[in-house]
Amino acid sequence: MNSQRHIICHINTYFSVARNMFFSIFLYYAFSLLIFLSIYVFKMRKALYSLLFYMCVCLYIYTPVLMASLKDIEVGNYFICNLKDYPTGNCSVDHDYNKAIKLLCPIVHNKNNSDKGYDPSYCFKYDGIKDEFIINNKQNHIHNSLPGVILTNHIENDTYNVSIYPPFVVKEDITIVCICDSEKGNEGITPYLKINIKKAHGVNNNLEGDYIKGCDYGNNRGKFQFLTKPVKYINNPVCEIEAYPGDVVGINCNSYITKMQGARLEPESCFSMVYFSNLTMQFTKTSVNNIMPNAKYYPDLSPHPGNQNSKMFLTSYLLIPNDLQRDILIYCHCSYNGNKGLAMFHIFATKAS
Repeated sequence: MNSQRHIICHINTYFSVARNMFFSIFLYYAFSLLIFLSIYVFKMRKALYSLLFYMCVCLYIYTPVLMASLKDIEVGNYFICNLKDYPTGNCSVDHDYNKAIKLLCPIVHNKNNSDKGYDPSYCFKYDGIKDEFIINNKQNHIHNSLPGVILTNHIENDTYNVSIYPPFVVKEDITIVCICDSEKGNEGITPYLKINIKKAHGVNNNLEGDYIKGCDYGNNRGKFQFLTKPVKYINNPVCEIEAYPGDVVGINCNSYITKMQGARLEPESCFSMVYFSNLTMQFTKTSVNNIMPNAKYYPDLSPHPGNQNSKMFLTSYLLIPNDLQRDILIYCHCSYNGNKGLAMFHIFATKAS
């Protein structure tokens, strides 16, 4: 079942990208056909006919190639930086909560741990370029600059497929970069994706308080805090959150400060899958979109089998839709150090007056 859900998620994710690419190719071909029809109808001069014929041939030959190997692809709700086919290139994007950011990196097999997954230390705060090289700041972990960020990765076709999800609270404008390994023959050239992130206080800067509503079983406090309720390390703790339409809620199962043994989310794809109750104590596991059709969850894909980063970035967010019809109770578990924390989210259709 997990494998089937993963395949379905991939189909849904990339369908809009493929659809837009094929539609663009169709438009080019339709334009070419229109030119031929114009020639036939208006009987243009031979010289102009030859020129237009040459233009059409070029369109037919090169358009599919260009569409298949763009470095920056922005279609639908996705921005894709393709550094697999451009190993000396770079991309730049302004972060938007309505767009998912994807990075494609080549796998360089002579690098340490290249087959285990994308190294999260390859994403860090951007400190500029010196002598045409990115200032390498990998020692400053991304969590230090951007607590609550999520990186996911899976390996496919000898490529790292990386997704980057900034948190919903950003205390100041910040730019981060995610780099790829340099391939043989391109040593000294670092391909990178640069993400410009604006100061944010919720999706529409309408957040009440300084943190996202949520349960943090990593007990992250101080400069690392990004959820309202850090949970102390006690046996089987319970955390309860009240939320309303338009709110963002979150859960985190990892500590940025101390090592947690065997930490994991349950369901593994929370908030894509949740335990649901219609305000009773009988729960069933279901897709969140079965009970809130317009809800958005981050990350937007279930963890891929073998995703090493899922063990480090044990954070998820849920954007509650505005058109909620009834009160709902959902929960997820956070297992760590032999304990099982219960995170209960009481979601109300309207605020009490």
